[in-house]
Amino acid sequence: MRDSPERRLLAIAIEREQWELAALCLLVGVTEAARALPPEAVEALIDVLAAEPDPSPRCRGRRRDRRS
Repeated sequence: MRDSPERRLLAIAIEREQWELAALCLLVGVTEAARALPPEAVEALIDVLAAEPDPSPRCRGRRRDRRS
């Protein structure tokens, strides 16, 4: 992966806990990536992003019981 000015800006925003700027950087990146996709893939991506989160425990990561 190439170190671009955009990636450096995102890294700095995260390091400084500037979450709005980090979110904007991510939004621009997703927009650029979506622009390169065929239309049907963009529609599928939107469907995935718009889906309701699955409340089941398997989606939140598993915690191991270390007592045994």
